[in-house]
Amino acid sequence: MARAQRAYPVREDNEFSTFGVPMALLRRAVLEHGVRLAERNVLARRDDVFWLTLPQASAALRTASPPAAPADAAAVRAEVARSVAQAKGERAWIEQHRAPATYGHRPAPPPVLDALPAEARFALRAMVWAVESILAPGSSNRVTFGTTVSGISAVSGRYTGRVRIVRDDTELGRIRPGDVLVCPVAAPVWSMALPIIGALVADSGGLLSHSAIIAREYRIPAVVATGSGTSTLRDGQVVTVDGTTGQIEVVS
Repeated sequence: MARAQRAYPVREDNEFSTFGVPMALLRRAVLEHGVRLAERNVLARRDDVFWLTLPQASAALRTASPPAAPADAAAVRAEVARSVAQAKGERAWIEQHRAPATYGHRPAPPPVLDALPAEARFALRAMVWAVESILAPGSSNRVTFGTTVSGISAVSGRYTGRVRIVRDDTELGRIRPGDVLVCPVAAPVWSMALPIIGALVADSGGLLSHSAIIAREYRIPAVVATGSGTSTLRDGQVVTVDGTTGQIEVVS
């Protein structure tokens, strides 16, 4: 425990250095593709570049760059417009049609570890336990129907407040003091928003997920691995989150 407490702050540094900064640099590079494609009238908006694959964006930039023939540039614009429209349509369809958690046959159970030496057996069992505690795939990936929302109890306590559904970082500014934050999963960088909320509900993650850990640090009632919080609850609803039983009750 003492070693874990000393090492824990490094987790935030790791998130910044190994994920945040590289992804930010990649985003800037892709946005530069968008800027140049928009300057050449290939894209209507710079950010539309994110509806293309990187090979599509790079190929369009090469083909549409001077001294491209007018006919070639027109063909590129038409192809890019078609690709962007198709990607947007596919995204809209996917958002309106929830897929099953898995396709095909269920995977086989994990192998029996009894034949391994004691040290290896202990290490592998610990790893499996940690992955299960972080991801909780069984609960997080379930498809539920109706109006009942329940999950894994992450932080005890009860709180009644208004639902605020936030699906990614761009929507953090919508959170208001006292809201019940309902999200797919709360990333470490969301820490600055959690002090003002009253409770947390996450679609995925187990007892060792970022959502659960951050909520425990701020002592906010929390339920994780609901599988359906963001699709079942609606913005503005008043709900009671029971972090002890793992139940979310719609009040009004």
